[in-house]
Amino acid sequence: MVRAKVDTQRDERAKRESQIVIDAERAAREAKTARLRELRLAAQSAPGPDLARPKPTRRDEHSKG
Repeated sequence: MVRAKVDTQRDERAKRESQIVIDAERAAREAKTARLRELRLAAQSAPGPDLARPKPTRRDEHSKG
């Protein structure tokens, strides 16, 4: 039985290139997570809206007559 010839250089190159892409995607995902975490923490530490003050209501367009 004859084994197929394996191009090890091609396999190693493909592995290196795919690892570069995986690392770039991971870095982008971690940066996005950190940015969203900072936004969430900033929103939590910011003073909330005044709950005693009622929200303005919209006028009904159909009631004009």
